[in-house]
Amino acid sequence: MSIGDPDRLEVSQVLREASALVGAHPLAFILATAIYTGFGVWIDDQDPSWTAQLTMLIAPVILQGLLQYLLLRNAFGDVAGGWAGRALAPVIVITLQLGLWTVIGLGYMLLLLPGLYLAARMSAALGMASVERAGLLASIAGSWRRTRASVWPLVMVHAILLFPVVALLVGLFAAALMGQGVAYESIEFRVITNLAFGVVTMAGWAVVGAVYRLTIPSHGTHEDVFG
Repeated sequence: MSIGDPDRLEVSQVLREASALVGAHPLAFILATAIYTGFGVWIDDQDPSWTAQLTMLIAPVILQGLLQYLLLRNAFGDVAGGWAGRALAPVIVITLQLGLWTVIGLGYMLLLLPGLYLAARMSAALGMASVERAGLLASIAGSWRRTRASVWPLVMVHAILLFPVVALLVGLFAAALMGQGVAYESIEFRVITNLAFGVVTMAGWAVVGAVYRLTIPSHGTHEDVFG
């Protein structure tokens, strides 16, 4: 490894760091989960009109980007000054979230591995945009550079995160095929499913924060960053 190359991350290291992030900011993650879940239940209750469908495509991305920005800023503060950067940072994070959601989602649908690979390489991008205010292209390029030594461990981490989502979807599909009479329209079902997706999503955001911190050049200890 040459001078300036990023350190290789291990799966256990990333998961441990993600757990430390949640443990240091439990209230922020609980509040974000509640907002995410409540919004998901509201989206599920909308009528099938074209305006509602458009809302269901755009609004969740905006909400997710804003929540991720607030979580990362709450955890790490910011390291860049200037009112312009502060004002633009949420917009850049939301735009980046939309782009990643689209590209990585297509990668998951076409072939699983490309989606996992892209998710791994972009793991530090939202942290860079939120905390360092690196800008859209600089965040993408910076994340690509910072994760180059840890691609496969990060692929495994994202595969772990994806497993509960796939298991839940497969279970729902199997229940429908077997005619188990799952009350898909009930408020209880919508709350439980959105809560499950919310918890997994928060775990993913904790991983994003962990990867960002671990790939900061000469990063500090838990206490330095999370204290």
